[in-house]
Amino acid sequence: MSSSPATPTYVLRGHNSAVHSLLFFHENAFLVSGDADGWLIVWSITSKRPVAVWKAHDGGVTGIKAWKGNQLLTHGRDHKLRVWNVDVANGSDLSIKTPADGAVDDQPKPWLLHAMDMSALNFCTFAVCGAGHGEYDSITAYSDEELLIANPNALDSGGVDVFHLPSEKRVLQLHSQKDRSTGMVMSLAMFLNEQTRLYLMSGYEDGHVMIHYYDDLSTQGSSGSWHKVMDCKAHSQPVLSLDVSPHMDSFFTSSADVVITKFKFPPAGDSATDGDSAFKTTNTKHAGQQGLSVRSDGKIFATAGWDARARAYSCKTLKELAVLKWHKDGCSSTSFATVPDEQQTRQPRTKS
Repeated sequence: MSSSPATPTYVLRGHNSAVHSLLFFHENAFLVSGDADGWLIVWSITSKRPVAVWKAHDGGVTGIKAWKGNQLLTHGRDHKLRVWNVDVANGSDLSIKTPADGAVDDQPKPWLLHAMDMSALNFCTFAVCGAGHGEYDSITAYSDEELLIANPNALDSGGVDVFHLPSEKRVLQLHSQKDRSTGMVMSLAMFLNEQTRLYLMSGYEDGHVMIHYYDDLSTQGSSGSWHKVMDCKAHSQPVLSLDVSPHMDSFFTSSADVVITKFKFPPAGDSATDGDSAFKTTNTKHAGQQGLSVRSDGKIFATAGWDARARAYSCKTLKELAVLKWHKDGCSSTSFATVPDEQQTRQPRTKS
Protein backbone atom coordinates (compact mmCIF):
# COMPACT_ATOMS: atom_id res chain seq x y z
CA MET A 1 0.00 0.00 0.00
CA SER A 2 1.33 3.44 -0.89
CA SER A 3 2.24 5.81 1.92
CA SER A 4 -0.11 8.58 0.72
CA PRO A 5 -3.71 8.43 -0.53
CA ALA A 6 -4.24 8.23 -4.28
CA THR A 7 -5.79 11.23 -6.05
CA PRO A 8 -8.48 11.21 -8.79
CA THR A 9 -7.53 10.83 -12.43
CA TYR A 10 -10.59 12.89 -13.35
CA VAL A 11 -13.48 14.54 -11.47
CA LEU A 12 -16.96 14.58 -13.01
CA ARG A 13 -19.04 17.59 -11.91
CA GLY A 14 -22.78 17.88 -12.49
CA HIS A 15 -24.76 17.03 -9.36
CA ASN A 16 -25.94 19.57 -6.80
CA SER A 17 -26.65 16.98 -4.10
CA ALA A 18 -24.89 13.92 -2.72
CA VAL A 19 -24.29 11.06 -5.17
CA HIS A 20 -25.80 7.89 -3.68
CA SER A 21 -25.48 5.37 -6.53
CA LEU A 22 -22.98 4.51 -9.28
CA LEU A 23 -22.83 1.96 -12.10
CA PHE A 24 -20.51 1.37 -15.05
CA PHE A 25 -22.73 0.69 -18.05
CA HIS A 26 -22.59 -0.69 -21.59
CA GLU A 27 -19.14 -2.35 -21.76
CA ASN A 28 -17.58 0.35 -19.55
CA ALA A 29 -18.41 3.05 -22.12
CA PHE A 30 -20.55 4.98 -19.65
CA LEU A 31 -20.86 5.70 -15.92
CA VAL A 32 -24.32 6.28 -14.44
CA SER A 33 -24.64 8.37 -11.26
CA GLY A 34 -27.77 8.99 -9.18
CA ASP A 35 -28.14 11.67 -6.52
CA ALA A 36 -30.15 12.56 -3.42
CA ASP A 37 -32.58 14.70 -5.45
CA GLY A 38 -33.51 11.89 -7.84
CA TRP A 39 -31.38 12.94 -10.83
CA LEU A 40 -29.56 10.49 -13.09
CA ILE A 41 -26.56 11.44 -15.23
CA VAL A 42 -25.07 9.11 -17.83
CA TRP A 43 -21.43 10.10 -18.41
CA SER A 44 -19.28 9.18 -21.38
CA ILE A 45 -16.03 7.69 -20.10
CA THR A 46 -14.29 8.80 -23.32
CA SER A 47 -15.31 12.47 -23.32
CA LYS A 48 -15.89 12.80 -19.53
CA ARG A 49 -19.13 14.64 -20.38
CA PRO A 50 -22.82 13.87 -19.81
CA VAL A 51 -24.72 12.21 -22.66
CA ALA A 52 -28.11 11.95 -20.90
CA VAL A 53 -29.59 13.70 -17.86
CA TRP A 54 -33.09 13.30 -16.42
CA LYS A 55 -35.08 13.41 -13.18
CA ALA A 56 -35.75 9.73 -12.51
CA HIS A 57 -37.37 9.97 -9.05
CA ASP A 58 -39.02 12.44 -6.68
CA GLY A 59 -36.66 11.25 -3.94
CA GLY A 60 -33.05 10.18 -3.75
CA VAL A 61 -31.81 7.38 -6.00
CA THR A 62 -31.01 4.41 -3.74
CA GLY A 63 -29.80 1.95 -6.39
CA ILE A 64 -29.00 1.46 -10.08
CA LYS A 65 -28.74 -1.86 -11.96
CA ALA A 66 -28.51 -2.76 -15.65
CA TRP A 67 -30.50 -5.30 -17.64
CA LYS A 68 -30.32 -6.56 -21.23
CA GLY A 69 -27.63 -4.13 -22.33
CA ASN A 70 -29.55 -0.87 -22.72
CA GLN A 71 -31.98 -0.99 -19.81
CA LEU A 72 -31.43 0.67 -16.44
CA LEU A 73 -33.32 -0.18 -13.27
CA THR A 74 -33.50 2.61 -10.68
CA HIS A 75 -35.03 2.64 -7.21
CA GLY A 76 -35.86 5.87 -5.40
CA ARG A 77 -36.91 7.16 -2.01
CA ASP A 78 -40.28 7.85 -3.67
CA HIS A 79 -40.92 4.09 -3.29
CA LYS A 80 -40.79 3.48 -7.04
CA LEU A 81 -38.71 1.08 -9.10
CA ARG A 82 -38.45 2.10 -12.74
CA VAL A 83 -36.93 0.42 -15.79
CA TRP A 84 -35.65 2.78 -18.50
CA ASN A 85 -34.56 2.05 -22.05
CA VAL A 86 -31.35 4.10 -22.35
CA ASP A 87 -29.81 3.61 -25.80
CA VAL A 88 -27.10 6.25 -25.45
CA ALA A 89 -24.58 4.19 -27.43
CA ASN A 90 -26.52 4.92 -30.65
CA GLY A 91 -27.09 8.59 -29.93
CA SER A 92 -29.71 10.17 -27.72
CA ASP A 93 -32.15 13.08 -27.91
CA LEU A 94 -32.11 13.45 -24.13
CA SER A 95 -30.91 16.64 -22.51
CA ILE A 96 -27.32 16.94 -21.35
CA LYS A 97 -28.00 19.87 -19.00
CA THR A 98 -26.98 18.80 -15.50
CA PRO A 99 -28.46 19.99 -12.18
CA ALA A 100 -25.34 22.09 -11.67
CA ASP A 101 -26.08 23.84 -14.98
CA GLY A 102 -29.74 24.51 -14.19
CA ALA A 103 -31.50 21.32 -15.30
CA VAL A 104 -35.30 21.37 -14.91
CA ASP A 105 -37.54 18.56 -13.70
CA ASP A 106 -39.46 18.25 -16.98
CA GLN A 107 -36.42 17.53 -19.13
CA PRO A 108 -37.09 14.64 -21.57
CA LYS A 109 -36.88 11.17 -20.05
CA PRO A 110 -35.95 7.86 -21.69
CA TRP A 111 -38.66 5.40 -22.64
CA LEU A 112 -40.13 4.01 -19.40
CA LEU A 113 -40.59 0.24 -19.76
CA HIS A 114 -41.73 -0.71 -16.25
CA ALA A 115 -42.82 1.13 -13.10
CA MET A 116 -43.47 -0.68 -9.82
CA ASP A 117 -44.30 0.32 -6.26
CA MET A 118 -41.40 -0.83 -4.10
CA SER A 119 -40.71 0.15 -0.50
CA ALA A 120 -37.78 2.41 0.32
CA LEU A 121 -38.43 2.66 4.07
CA ASN A 122 -35.32 0.63 4.92
CA PHE A 123 -31.85 2.00 4.21
CA CYS A 124 -31.36 -0.80 1.71
CA THR A 125 -30.97 -0.94 -2.04
CA PHE A 126 -32.52 -3.70 -4.12
CA ALA A 127 -30.70 -6.78 -5.43
CA VAL A 128 -31.18 -8.52 -8.78
CA CYS A 129 -30.37 -11.76 -10.56
CA GLY A 130 -31.36 -13.38 -13.84
CA ALA A 131 -34.34 -15.72 -13.57
CA GLY A 132 -32.99 -18.14 -16.20
CA HIS A 133 -29.67 -19.82 -16.89
CA GLY A 134 -28.27 -17.25 -19.32
CA GLU A 135 -24.63 -16.35 -18.87
CA TYR A 136 -23.78 -13.14 -17.07
CA ASP A 137 -22.61 -11.05 -20.00
CA SER A 138 -19.61 -9.34 -18.35
CA ILE A 139 -20.86 -5.79 -18.95
CA THR A 140 -22.58 -5.31 -15.56
CA ALA A 141 -25.94 -6.17 -17.14
CA TYR A 142 -28.12 -9.26 -17.04
CA SER A 143 -28.98 -10.62 -20.48
CA ASP A 144 -31.80 -12.92 -19.34
CA GLU A 145 -35.30 -12.07 -20.56
CA GLU A 146 -36.55 -12.50 -16.99
CA LEU A 147 -35.22 -10.82 -13.87
CA LEU A 148 -35.73 -11.33 -10.13
CA ILE A 149 -35.61 -8.35 -7.77
CA ALA A 150 -35.22 -8.61 -3.99
CA ASN A 151 -36.23 -5.74 -1.71
CA PRO A 152 -37.24 -5.36 1.96
CA ASN A 153 -40.93 -5.88 2.66
CA ALA A 154 -42.89 -2.67 3.29
CA LEU A 155 -44.71 -3.93 6.42
CA ASP A 156 -42.37 -6.63 7.74
CA SER A 157 -39.11 -4.68 8.03
CA GLY A 158 -37.09 -7.85 8.63
CA GLY A 159 -38.66 -9.65 5.67
CA VAL A 160 -37.79 -9.69 1.98
CA ASP A 161 -39.98 -9.66 -1.13
CA VAL A 162 -38.84 -11.14 -4.45
CA PHE A 163 -40.42 -9.62 -7.56
CA HIS A 164 -40.34 -10.77 -11.18
CA LEU A 165 -39.84 -8.83 -14.40
CA PRO A 166 -41.39 -8.43 -16.89
CA SER A 167 -44.56 -9.57 -15.06
CA GLU A 168 -44.07 -6.96 -12.26
CA LYS A 169 -45.47 -9.48 -9.75
CA ARG A 170 -44.24 -10.55 -6.32
CA VAL A 171 -43.36 -14.24 -6.63
CA LEU A 172 -41.71 -15.03 -3.27
CA GLN A 173 -41.60 -13.71 0.29
CA LEU A 174 -39.07 -14.42 3.03
CA HIS A 175 -40.56 -13.56 6.41
CA SER A 176 -38.60 -12.05 9.29
CA GLN A 177 -37.19 -14.27 12.04
CA LYS A 178 -39.86 -15.57 14.41
CA ASP A 179 -37.55 -16.39 17.33
CA ARG A 180 -35.95 -12.95 17.67
CA SER A 181 -35.91 -9.44 16.25
CA THR A 182 -33.03 -8.69 13.90
CA GLY A 183 -34.26 -5.20 13.11
CA MET A 184 -34.52 -3.97 9.54
CA VAL A 185 -32.99 -5.61 6.50
CA MET A 186 -30.08 -3.32 5.62
CA SER A 187 -28.40 -5.05 2.65
CA LEU A 188 -29.20 -7.78 0.12
CA ALA A 189 -27.66 -9.89 -2.63
CA MET A 190 -28.87 -12.98 -4.48
CA PHE A 191 -28.03 -15.41 -7.27
CA LEU A 192 -29.51 -18.44 -9.00
CA ASN A 193 -27.45 -21.61 -9.37
CA GLU A 194 -27.67 -24.26 -12.06
CA GLN A 195 -30.20 -26.28 -10.05
CA THR A 196 -32.72 -23.38 -10.09
CA ARG A 197 -31.91 -22.84 -6.42
CA LEU A 198 -32.18 -19.18 -5.46
CA TYR A 199 -29.66 -18.00 -2.83
CA LEU A 200 -30.44 -14.87 -0.84
CA MET A 201 -27.86 -13.15 1.38
CA SER A 202 -29.17 -10.59 3.86
CA GLY A 203 -27.60 -8.25 6.40
CA TYR A 204 -29.59 -6.82 9.30
CA GLU A 205 -29.78 -3.85 11.62
CA ASP A 206 -28.55 -5.89 14.61
CA GLY A 207 -25.41 -7.06 12.77
CA HIS A 208 -26.62 -10.52 11.75
CA VAL A 209 -25.83 -11.93 8.31
CA MET A 210 -27.89 -14.82 6.92
CA ILE A 211 -28.05 -17.06 3.86
CA HIS A 212 -31.31 -18.61 2.72
CA TYR A 213 -32.01 -20.64 -0.39
CA TYR A 214 -35.30 -21.39 -2.11
CA ASP A 215 -35.27 -24.99 -3.21
CA ASP A 216 -37.36 -24.93 -6.38
CA LEU A 217 -37.85 -21.61 -8.10
CA SER A 218 -39.92 -23.22 -10.86
CA THR A 219 -42.81 -23.54 -8.41
CA GLN A 220 -42.78 -19.78 -7.69
CA GLY A 221 -44.04 -20.27 -4.16
CA SER A 222 -46.62 -23.00 -4.77
CA SER A 223 -44.66 -25.88 -3.23
CA GLY A 224 -41.08 -24.71 -2.72
CA SER A 225 -39.75 -23.37 0.57
CA TRP A 226 -36.96 -21.29 2.07
CA HIS A 227 -34.10 -22.95 3.96
CA LYS A 228 -31.64 -21.07 6.19
CA VAL A 229 -28.08 -22.35 5.84
CA MET A 230 -26.15 -19.61 7.68
CA ASP A 231 -26.96 -17.33 10.61
CA CYS A 232 -23.99 -15.33 11.88
CA LYS A 233 -23.71 -12.35 14.26
CA ALA A 234 -20.95 -10.90 12.12
CA HIS A 235 -21.09 -7.28 13.26
CA SER A 236 -21.87 -5.25 16.36
CA GLN A 237 -23.59 -2.54 14.30
CA PRO A 238 -25.93 -2.52 11.25
CA VAL A 239 -24.68 -4.30 8.12
CA LEU A 240 -24.43 -1.46 5.60
CA SER A 241 -23.51 -3.39 2.45
CA LEU A 242 -22.63 -6.79 1.03
CA ASP A 243 -21.56 -8.17 -2.33
CA VAL A 244 -20.85 -11.59 -3.82
CA SER A 245 -17.69 -12.76 -5.56
CA PRO A 246 -18.30 -13.27 -9.31
CA HIS A 247 -17.11 -16.88 -8.86
CA MET A 248 -20.03 -17.43 -6.44
CA ASP A 249 -17.81 -19.01 -3.79
CA SER A 250 -17.79 -16.23 -1.18
CA PHE A 251 -19.26 -12.86 -0.24
CA PHE A 252 -18.20 -9.83 1.80
CA THR A 253 -19.92 -7.51 4.28
CA SER A 254 -19.22 -4.07 5.73
CA SER A 255 -20.90 -2.34 8.63
CA ALA A 256 -21.29 0.75 10.75
CA ASP A 257 -18.64 -0.86 12.96
CA VAL A 258 -14.96 -1.22 12.03
CA VAL A 259 -15.17 -4.84 10.83
CA ILE A 260 -15.16 -6.29 7.31
CA THR A 261 -16.02 -9.97 6.93
CA LYS A 262 -15.63 -12.67 4.29
CA PHE A 263 -17.97 -15.67 4.17
CA LYS A 264 -17.76 -18.97 2.34
CA PHE A 265 -21.01 -20.53 1.16
CA PRO A 266 -21.93 -23.57 3.30
CA PRO A 267 -23.28 -26.74 1.64
CA ALA A 268 -26.97 -26.49 0.78
CA GLY A 269 -27.83 -29.39 3.11
CA ASP A 270 -26.39 -27.70 6.20
CA SER A 271 -28.66 -26.25 8.87
CA ALA A 272 -27.97 -22.78 10.18
CA THR A 273 -27.19 -22.04 13.81
CA ASP A 274 -26.80 -18.72 15.58
CA GLY A 275 -23.20 -19.73 16.28
CA ASP A 276 -22.17 -19.72 12.62
CA SER A 277 -18.99 -17.72 12.13
CA ALA A 278 -17.36 -15.78 9.34
CA PHE A 279 -14.64 -17.43 7.27
CA LYS A 280 -12.36 -14.41 7.71
CA THR A 281 -12.66 -11.06 9.46
CA THR A 282 -10.52 -7.96 9.83
CA ASN A 283 -10.61 -4.88 12.04
CA THR A 284 -10.11 -1.98 9.62
CA LYS A 285 -10.11 0.67 12.39
CA HIS A 286 -12.45 2.72 10.17
CA ALA A 287 -16.12 2.76 11.19
CA GLY A 288 -18.93 3.22 8.71
CA GLN A 289 -17.88 1.60 5.44
CA GLN A 290 -20.69 1.10 2.93
CA GLY A 291 -21.32 0.72 -0.80
CA LEU A 292 -19.13 -2.40 -0.94
CA SER A 293 -18.55 -3.72 -4.48
CA VAL A 294 -16.42 -6.62 -5.74
CA ARG A 295 -14.52 -6.25 -9.01
CA SER A 296 -15.53 -8.59 -11.85
CA ASP A 297 -12.32 -10.66 -11.57
CA GLY A 298 -12.97 -11.37 -7.88
CA LYS A 299 -9.55 -10.10 -6.77
CA ILE A 300 -10.35 -6.83 -5.01
CA PHE A 301 -13.31 -5.01 -3.51
CA ALA A 302 -13.92 -1.41 -2.52
CA THR A 303 -15.88 0.43 0.16
CA ALA A 304 -17.14 3.99 0.58
CA GLY A 305 -16.49 5.49 4.01
CA TRP A 306 -18.25 7.89 6.32
CA ASP A 307 -14.80 9.45 6.75
CA ALA A 308 -14.85 10.59 3.07
CA ARG A 309 -12.39 7.89 2.02
CA ALA A 310 -12.81 5.08 -0.48
CA ARG A 311 -10.74 1.99 0.26
CA ALA A 312 -9.68 -1.03 -1.78
CA TYR A 313 -9.10 -4.44 -0.19
CA SER A 314 -7.80 -7.83 -1.26
CA CYS A 315 -10.58 -10.41 -1.62
CA LYS A 316 -8.14 -13.15 -0.60
CA THR A 317 -6.59 -11.62 2.51
CA LEU A 318 -8.86 -8.63 3.34
CA LYS A 319 -5.69 -6.53 3.45
CA GLU A 320 -6.15 -2.82 2.73
CA LEU A 321 -4.52 -2.09 -0.64
CA ALA A 322 -5.30 1.58 -1.29
CA VAL A 323 -6.99 4.62 0.20
CA LEU A 324 -8.65 7.09 -2.16
CA LYS A 325 -8.87 10.64 -0.85
CA TRP A 326 -10.62 13.59 -2.44
CA HIS A 327 -14.12 14.05 -1.01
CA LYS A 328 -14.85 16.45 1.83
CA ASP A 329 -18.00 14.65 3.02
CA GLY A 330 -18.84 10.98 3.50
CA CYS A 331 -18.80 8.59 0.53
CA SER A 332 -21.87 6.51 -0.32
CA SER A 333 -21.16 4.24 -3.28
CA THR A 334 -18.44 2.48 -5.28
CA SER A 335 -18.45 0.82 -8.69
CA PHE A 336 -15.80 -1.01 -10.70
CA ALA A 337 -15.43 -1.11 -14.46
CA THR A 338 -15.47 -4.68 -15.75
CA VAL A 339 -12.02 -6.22 -16.26
CA PRO A 340 -10.98 -9.49 -17.99
CA ASP A 341 -11.45 -12.53 -15.78
CA GLU A 342 -8.86 -15.29 -15.60
CA GLN A 343 -11.60 -17.78 -14.72
CA GLN A 344 -13.74 -17.96 -17.84
CA THR A 345 -16.37 -20.28 -16.36
CA ARG A 346 -19.17 -17.79 -15.83
CA GLN A 347 -22.33 -18.29 -13.87
CA PRO A 348 -25.11 -15.74 -13.39
CA ARG A 349 -23.71 -13.29 -10.88
CA THR A 350 -25.26 -10.71 -8.60
CA LYS A 351 -24.68 -7.05 -7.62
CA SER A 352 -26.16 -5.62 -4.33
